[in-house]
Amino acid sequence: MTSLLVRGKVHTFDASRPVATNLLLRDGVVQEVGSDAEHADRIIELEPDEIVQPGWRDDHLHLLATLATHSSVDVSGTASLADLLDLLRSSSAGANGWMRAWGYEPSFLQEKRHPTKLELDQVTQGVPAVLHDRTGHVAVVNSAAADLLELDDYADGILVERQDLLSRVPKLDLADLKETASDLFRDWKRMGLVAVTDATHTNDRSSLDVLAEIAQECNGPRITAMVGADRLDGMHFGEMYKGIQIGHAKVMPDLDGEEDFGKLVNQAHAKGFPVAVHVMDIDMLDETLQALEVSPPPSLTLDRVEHCSLAMPEQLDRLARLDAAVCTQPSFLTRRLEKYLEDLSPVEQSWLWPLSSLVERSIKVTLSSDSPVVPIDPEEWIRVATARPIQSQEAISDFEARAMTIVSPLVPGIVARSLIRATSSGYKTLDDLN
Repeated sequence: MTSLLVRGKVHTFDASRPVATNLLLRDGVVQEVGSDAEHADRIIELEPDEIVQPGWRDDHLHLLATLATHSSVDVSGTASLADLLDLLRSSSAGANGWMRAWGYEPSFLQEKRHPTKLELDQVTQGVPAVLHDRTGHVAVVNSAAADLLELDDYADGILVERQDLLSRVPKLDLADLKETASDLFRDWKRMGLVAVTDATHTNDRSSLDVLAEIAQECNGPRITAMVGADRLDGMHFGEMYKGIQIGHAKVMPDLDGEEDFGKLVNQAHAKGFPVAVHVMDIDMLDETLQALEVSPPPSLTLDRVEHCSLAMPEQLDRLARLDAAVCTQPSFLTRRLEKYLEDLSPVEQSWLWPLSSLVERSIKVTLSSDSPVVPIDPEEWIRVATARPIQSQEAISDFEARAMTIVSPLVPGIVARSLIRATSSGYKTLDDLN
C-alpha cells in the first residue's frame, strides 16, 4: 500500500473534529484525520496559506443543457425583443441544420413577454429554429421547426414543459459536447468543484449513457444523476451505472393536471427511490408536503425539495417533521432581485429563498446553481447566503454556508479526488496525491 502524509491545516467540516493538523492517506483514500503517524511513503508540507478541505459540490444542475448552451446563440444579454431578434437575424444554423438559441428571460425584456413564432419567422430566413428561455422550461419555435416537429396546436410557437415534443429536434453532435465539456471541466476543477448532481427530470438510461461517455472521456467531476420518476424501470437508487451514480427520482409538476402527483411519488418510493420534487411556489410546496406526508421514503433515505424558493413558516415546520432535505440556490437572490422586488409583496419577500429558517429547524440543506439558469460559482453561493441583498434575517454563517457546499465532511474513507487545497490564489485538486 502507498501511504501519504499531508501536514498542515485541515478543515474537515466534521462536527466532532472541525480542524486537524494532518491527514494520512493510503492508496488515495483517507485513513486517519489528525494522525500521529510520523512516517509515510510520501510527505507533503502545506504552505502557511494553504488549507486542505473537502471539494465543492453543485447539488443541482443540468449538465447536458449546460453544455448545449455553449453550442447555442447566446441571447442572455438582450434587453428587448428587438435586440433579441436582431441577434438571431445575424446568426446561422448549426451543424445539424437547426438554429439553436438560449438564455432570454421574459421578465428581463422590455416587453415582459416571450417572442412568438411569427417574430422568429421574420429573422430566421426559413431555417428551423428553437429558442430556449433561461430556465429551460419554455421554448419558442419558428414555423419551419413547427412543420418539422409536426406541431399543429401551437399557433404562437410557445412550448411550456414540452420536452416530449422538443426531443424530436436533432441532437447536438456528441463530439462537440465533449469538446465543450473538456474546457468546462477544467474551469470547474480550478474553482474546486469535484462533484455534481444532474437534476434533469427527463433523464433515462439513454441520458445516463451520454453522461457516462462524456464523464469518462473528459476527466469530469463525479456525477450523480437523478432519473425521471416515470423512467425508473430497471434502475436502482444508489447503484453505479457506467461510472454515474443513480440518484433520486425527479418529480416535476404537471402543468396540465393529468398526472397523479401523489401516485407518482408513491410509485417511486415503492421502487426504492426517494424523490426530489421541483418546488418554486407555495402551492406546489403544499402539494408536495401532502404527498410526502402520506408516503414515506425508503428506509435510510431522505426525500428532497428542489429550490424551495417560497415557503411559509408553517410549511417549513411540516417539512422538518418529514425529515426531508432541501437543495436551494442563493444566487437567484442577486440575479433576479429586481424581479422579486417588483413582483412580490413584502410578506412574500419575507418567505423568499429561506436559509436560516431551514437551519433553525435542523433541515438538511445543500447549495447549488441550477446551471445553466445561473452560472456555477460556489464562492458566489456562499457570499449571497451570508450577506443577502434582501431579507437579511435569513442569512447564515460562513461556516454553515460552506458546510452546505462541500461534497461531504472529511472523515476516514473519503477519497483524495474529493479533496482540494485552498490557497490565497484559488483552489487545486488533490488528484496528484493519489
